[in-house]
Order: sequence, then C-alpha cells, then structure tokens
Amino acid sequence: METIGKMVLLMGTLIVSAFMVGTGIAAEEKVAFNKDGSLDRPAGYRGWTHVGSTILPKGSVNIIENKPIPTNEIINTYVKPWAYEAYMKTGLWPEGTMIVKEFVALGEPDEDGLVHEIYFAGLAALVKDSKIFPAQTGHLGYFAFGHQREPYLDRAALADRAKCSSCHEHHASDQQYIFADRHIGLRR
Repeated sequence: METIGKMVLLMGTLIVSAFMVGTGIAAEEKVAFNKDGSLDRPAGYRGWTHVGSTILPKGSVNIIENKPIPTNEIINTYVKPWAYEAYMKTGLWPEGTMIVKEFVALGEPDEDGLVHEIYFAGLAALVKDSKIFPAQTGHLGYFAFGHQREPYLDRAALADRAKCSSCHEHHASDQQYIFADRHIGLRR
C-alpha cells in the first residue's frame, strides 16, 4: 500500500513538472527573507529581464526617499526572468515575483548633444508573497536599498504603506498594483 502511495505521488509530481515544462511556465521561486522580515539586496538583477526605463528630470522627487534628485535620472526596471515569462503568458504575476528598479544618474549633454550615464544612484525592489504580506495590497512588499551611489545597503526593511503601496493602489489598481502599462517590455 505504501509503495502505491509513493508511486501516485511520483506520477503526480511528474505530471505537474511536465505541464510546467510544456507550458514554459517556471515553478514559483521562494524569496528568502531574513528573520526580521528584511530582504537582502538581490544578486544578479542586472542580468534579469529589462522591461523598460523611465526618465526623471532633475529636481523630481525620487520614490526611495521622497527628496528632489540632484541630476536627471533613468530608472531601469528588471523582472526575474521566470516571473516575466509567466506574466507574459498568463497576464498574472505569480507568487515570488521580484521586480527591481535601479536609478542611474545622467550627465549633462556633451558637445554632440548626447546624454550619458554617470553613476548608479539607487535601488528598490518589490516582492509578491501572499504568505509574507497577507494584509498588504496585492500581497506586495516594497524595499529600498538607498538612493545613493553604490554600494547600496546590503539589506532593506519593509517600507511603510504610505511610502510605496499607496501610489500603486492609486495608479495601478487595475494592473495587480504593478505599473505594467508604464513599461514597454510588459505589453502583451
């Protein structure tokens, strides 16, 4: 009897795995949080799927510290590749989705009128996890690793609702609280 149960479990696992491979949808990845609820700075995010950039004019308020920025900046947005693939196939952000925004300071136009990046200027992340954030809108947690030149903070605490979530609630409630319509790489 025990052998039959193990075989049924094995067959079920194989069927689910075959479905995921066949559909091209990766299994959810578990994001590792620290015991105090903080998040370690994501590794390798510049190699994730880049879905778009936003330009912030000098003097605009940055979303990490709510202070005016000293230079023009670009915000590059990266999504874990498996979460990007799942979203593009289904239109839904899966559990474990992590999206990173990295701020890049821009210089003044050169003699040819070209504007170049001069330094990385900040990092923030969003994580979807219904078990860790059951009461948060969209089950999203927001983390800021500093609006500063590298090196960024090694870990970040969960940001207060008023700092990030309220804007997502107001402007992206029809998009699972993630600004998909503002990123060309997320058009389906």
